[in-house]
Amino acid sequence: MEYILLGIVMAAFEPQSESPWLSGGIAAAIFPRTHLCMSVNPASVGLLEGTAISASASRPFGFSDLDRTAIAGGSSTDRFAFAGLLSYSGRNGYGEATANCAAAIPLRRGIVAGASVSCHRIQIEGFGSGTAFSTDVGLIARPVKGLFFTGAVRGLYSSTLTESGMGAVPRTVSAALGVCPMNGITVSAGAAVHQYSGQEYSIVTSVEPYPGVSLSFSFLTPPVRMGMGFHVSISKVSMQYGYATHPDLPGGHAISVAYGSVAFDPEPVQFVTSQDEEDQVSFPVNINTATEEELVTIPGIGPSKASTIMNYIESFGPLESIDQLIDIPGIGATTLENLRPYLTV
Repeated sequence: MEYILLGIVMAAFEPQSESPWLSGGIAAAIFPRTHLCMSVNPASVGLLEGTAISASASRPFGFSDLDRTAIAGGSSTDRFAFAGLLSYSGRNGYGEATANCAAAIPLRRGIVAGASVSCHRIQIEGFGSGTAFSTDVGLIARPVKGLFFTGAVRGLYSSTLTESGMGAVPRTVSAALGVCPMNGITVSAGAAVHQYSGQEYSIVTSVEPYPGVSLSFSFLTPPVRMGMGFHVSISKVSMQYGYATHPDLPGGHAISVAYGSVAFDPEPVQFVTSQDEEDQVSFPVNINTATEEELVTIPGIGPSKASTIMNYIESFGPLESIDQLIDIPGIGATTLENLRPYLTV
């Protein structure tokens, strides 16, 4: 029983149980894939445009008594992004449930802020039960194309679950820097200070060897933990599998499936635009005749989104209005307005 309780306590500091690719914590959430990212940084949902739903199942630290299921979904409007998450874990006398809602808003061009409110309920046979609330806040900034910075405070406010005085969510202050050096590759590094377990550092990298297929690797310390994940996307459906190690506990498995087209597609880093590059493409570009290479030069359109636009036009014919872009998966109202100055029909 003490071994199980150790796993329960440590699970409070391990974000990997919510999603296969979140074993890297804040360093992984800087490049979100689904709305499950809100469990680490509520500002991340502001990078996901469109509507989607995802579900995950995991076995943290290999304990069947800690089996966790979660479902998350979200949508975006012309200015706001909203998301919600429900999760439950436990069996055999232990149960933990969480309901979380988050909202994100762009403060100015290149800066997104988010906040979330959670309700937590925990019950352990022989130890009692309790209900508590917590709030999280986060910020993501893109100073230049392809370079991202994020900061978050998990458990900014957290009421206590029991008479012990321990909060529902231990306060965690974290920050990360991420870069997309070239198409299909992301690298990020983060640091966090936990209220009870001290400092933690993480490095996460993701590689897309083929369109719609990506591999991710994470490294956290102390203690030394490693994670790996596999992601495949076909049309609007994506699936993920992840495995995370721990030096003192068994490894943890996680799987998830998502429906929608909201995956974040960062553009490669570009500190300075040369005069030659500016001369190559003259804006606005005719969306119906533009090549995929020309579309990628437009701020807000990465390789994946450019391919989606090309496939849509090939399937349904030339666009009669720029407003029709809203019908293309992954393009929301905010992205449409940002693209409008660069495109014509």
